[in-house]
Amino acid sequence: MIPWRLTFHGIRDYRPEQIDLAGADQHILISGPNGSGKSTITYCLGAVLYSSKVDLEGLKSRNLLPDETWKAKISIVFQNEGSMKIDAAKFIQFTLNIVQESGQLLKREYTISTGEEIDEWENTITYTSGGGQFNFSSYKETLLYKYKIDPDAYYLIWYQQDVNQFATMNPEERFRVFSEMHGISQMQQEWEESIERLKESKEALDLTKHNVDNSKLSLDISKQRLYLFNQNQERLKTGGTQYIRALLLLEKELKKEQKLLEDLIDQLETDYEEINDKIQLEQAQFSEHSEGMNQLLLKQEKLEVDIEAGHEEMSLLKEKKAKKIEEIAIREEELKDITEQEKYIRHTEQEVKTNLIRLKKEIDHNTYLLSQMMESEVELKEIENQLRNEIAALKFKIEQDKNNSKKMKELLNEYLSSHNVSMRIDQLNLEIKKSKDEQFTLSKEVEELENEHQLLMGNQELSQRQQESLNYFRNRNVKAFPLRELVELDEQAQLKDEQLFDAIKYTIFFQGKEVEPPNDLYHVSLMNVVPDRSITSLPALHLKVKESVRDEFIPHAIKALWWVEQFFKHKTIHIKNGYLYDEMGIRGSQEKDRLILSETSLQARKKEVDQQLKIKKIRCTELEKELNELTIQLQNLNGVISSVKEAEAFMSKEYEREDRGRQLIRKEQELSGKQQQLKQLDQERQDLNNVKAQLNNDYTLFEREGTFYEELGKRKEKYQAFKSLQQQLADIDGEYERCKKKSHYLEEELDTHLVIVKKQKRVKEALEDDLQHKNREKEDIGRRMKEKQDEIDRMKQELVGYLQEITEIKKFELPLYSEASQERFPDQIPSISELRTERDHGKTMFNGARNEPEIDPEAPENYKAAMTEYERLNQEYKRLDNLLTENGARTEQLKDKLETTINMRVLEVRNRFEFFMRQFQFEGEVSWTVDEDRRGRNVFKLFIKARKEGHRGTMEDVSVKARGGRVGKGVSGGEESLSSLLFALALLQNLSFTPGFIVLDEFDSALDENRKLKVFDLYVQELKRKLIILSPKSHEKQYLDRFSKALVVEHDSSIPFSKIVGLVRK
Repeated sequence: MIPWRLTFHGIRDYRPEQIDLAGADQHILISGPNGSGKSTITYCLGAVLYSSKVDLEGLKSRNLLPDETWKAKISIVFQNEGSMKIDAAKFIQFTLNIVQESGQLLKREYTISTGEEIDEWENTITYTSGGGQFNFSSYKETLLYKYKIDPDAYYLIWYQQDVNQFATMNPEERFRVFSEMHGISQMQQEWEESIERLKESKEALDLTKHNVDNSKLSLDISKQRLYLFNQNQERLKTGGTQYIRALLLLEKELKKEQKLLEDLIDQLETDYEEINDKIQLEQAQFSEHSEGMNQLLLKQEKLEVDIEAGHEEMSLLKEKKAKKIEEIAIREEELKDITEQEKYIRHTEQEVKTNLIRLKKEIDHNTYLLSQMMESEVELKEIENQLRNEIAALKFKIEQDKNNSKKMKELLNEYLSSHNVSMRIDQLNLEIKKSKDEQFTLSKEVEELENEHQLLMGNQELSQRQQESLNYFRNRNVKAFPLRELVELDEQAQLKDEQLFDAIKYTIFFQGKEVEPPNDLYHVSLMNVVPDRSITSLPALHLKVKESVRDEFIPHAIKALWWVEQFFKHKTIHIKNGYLYDEMGIRGSQEKDRLILSETSLQARKKEVDQQLKIKKIRCTELEKELNELTIQLQNLNGVISSVKEAEAFMSKEYEREDRGRQLIRKEQELSGKQQQLKQLDQERQDLNNVKAQLNNDYTLFEREGTFYEELGKRKEKYQAFKSLQQQLADIDGEYERCKKKSHYLEEELDTHLVIVKKQKRVKEALEDDLQHKNREKEDIGRRMKEKQDEIDRMKQELVGYLQEITEIKKFELPLYSEASQERFPDQIPSISELRTERDHGKTMFNGARNEPEIDPEAPENYKAAMTEYERLNQEYKRLDNLLTENGARTEQLKDKLETTINMRVLEVRNRFEFFMRQFQFEGEVSWTVDEDRRGRNVFKLFIKARKEGHRGTMEDVSVKARGGRVGKGVSGGEESLSSLLFALALLQNLSFTPGFIVLDEFDSALDENRKLKVFDLYVQELKRKLIILSPKSHEKQYLDRFSKALVVEHDSSIPFSKIVGLVRK
């Protein structure tokens, strides 16, 4: 978001103005004398962007008439470009409209317009006070979260004196600003609030502990009284319960026993009546049974007479049968041949004739059906063969699909899909490329290490540029020496000490005065080096003349050693922490980090190079192996991807395979149906053949019987007489059989009657015995009834006494009686004698407890109230104790979090501040402290300390001044401004938000020309954003050249009138 144009009217003494701010990298200077109205421009920017630091009333002109309405409008256009480009149109305009009528409150309205061209706005949103969704809060949030603009949160506008305020601020105010900028103030507030909560929790805990102790004492007294009361109540309850329960059980058991006796008497009376009725009934049965026996004996005599008559009739029938048999034998001899044939005749003559005709028709129809069935069988067999062939083909195809499916599923289970194979191929290609890249890099590194190894083995530690310079001097017959051939580190030096000389240790010394260096290494003329003393070592730097230097070159080595020393004497050109500082900048190492100034270092370097060579060569071998493995995997996958695609295509035709399975089932069902039809036809054919055979057989039999009837017609009269005799014999046999069955029936009836007679005799005897037994039982029941009645009378008297005791207890101890009576009685109730003993024991205990002295009946309520209060206070104590622990832990966590955050942010700012101050030959320091004041509050302070390099003594905060109006203490005004500006820069650098611009009012008011240029360049270099500078000073051309645009604000106090003129473009 880059500012592009600012317009306003109705603001103070300005007439309508439009300021061109375009250009992402174009810095703008707004200059003018003090009081001309420069800062008003920053107020306009802050007002339209809803800055809380701007009072809108201050933008009103003081020259308005009392009854005149103030109308003002401020608009700023941003170009949506730069590092903070957002998802919006190319140009965005923010507008503030202000109206204030005479004597009325100020009214304002904000609008946001967007479009791809300036002043051609496609969308406009207006924000008003109480505007529902589009109110001022919504405008503020839209600026902050959507457009990433907030002059306060992001410090986009530094108003008058803001940028120079840090040096003059007291440390407390400085820390407040620092914490707001880094979001620490909220954590600080949370920590301070947690400390207050911790103190309040401790005070509340102490008070609650005192209350708990007092409540515990009262609880102990109430507990003792409760104990005595409970013991008494326990005895009262136990004895009373035992007494009442015994009485109730006695009452229950006696009534139960009485009821049982009464029921028993009733039962005995019933039994008495029943047995009396049974005796009378059995006497009647006995009389009736005697009469029945007489009837049975009469029936027995009648049956015996009937049996005898039957035997006589059977004898007469036997005689008649014998005579008929003789006559039939005579006739049978005469018709012997006819009778032989008659044995096989089953039908009449008419039946034979009818059946012959019928059988002839049926035989002809059967023959026709058999021929039709043969044709159907042939047709079905053809269909069966066709179905068998189709089923065989389907089974073969299904079996083939099954085998292929298994293979394809195994293939897909292994490779999932062709897409996965393709992705794996791509991944392998990337891994192969990555491994090849690493292999290439390692090869280069191995080559460099091998070259370095050769140089080390040949004791030639020269860089490529050193070798180039030496060849250059050799070609010109000029003697030249690398620094390492003249000096070396002493025996006390450590490896890290050589890092001090990284910026100069590749220097070439030569015997001559002027030279055109072939590269950017230091080239030093030995003739121009004039030491002020002869030195062979520099113990402070652990550097000395090299021992192996030939005598003739020792003067050269002394010069080189003295030359090195000059960089460590804090001159304009000097070395610090391995970096070379001069007026133009800073220089680091000349070559990559290697150790060349010590034999020990060289040996260590040789060992390190050998080790690195070994590691890298092993890694090269591993990479070669990995590449081979990856290549094999890639080849395998390239070979298998087509098979995987075929498997996917195969699996996609699952419906066709399922359809073949369904076809097979249908064909097999159809085949089964045809086979069933064939089987049924075969069965029907067999049935027809069997019927045909039977018909032929029947036809033959009827033909034979027809022949018999033809012969019979010739001897008809004799045959009829023979048949009549046979019929008479059959009638006699029937009559005989009838008489025989009747006699047998009468004999069986007589046997059954005899059994009944015997049974009735036994019953009569049993009835007689039972009558005697029941008479004896009747006498026993009468005796038992008298005994039980006497026992009931005794129980009634005892029960009356127990009921009187129960009535007395209910009168004085009704609750106890109710509780005891509601308890469930035991399943196994003791005997009445045991209950009487239990009653006596309970009565003694109960009466003793009732008369016990010094028992407080209010003890339970008093103890309950004391316990409730104690538990409440104790629970409150525990809650407060837990709260104190939690608050303490939270306070420590918040403190650690706060300190860690502050330390981290302060360290970041300090490092940047120190770096910035060093560029101006100042030492800087940023630190913080937290202390408690007299009222116990935590006071945070942030210190900015500075002093010139080379000065001694402790550094003091830049805000420190002499007291009592005196002078002479503290830093100068220019140093205050410098430290404040550099500290502000460090703060801005430490913010995570990097907008496209910043506005700085009175940025350079207290800086001299040299520092002003360097500070401005530093701001440009570090912030990398558009700078809008407001300055009251006049400036040199060198400073003005830094700006792309310069505006001058003029003010004519006689009118009064302010205007902006003098736009200058670079």
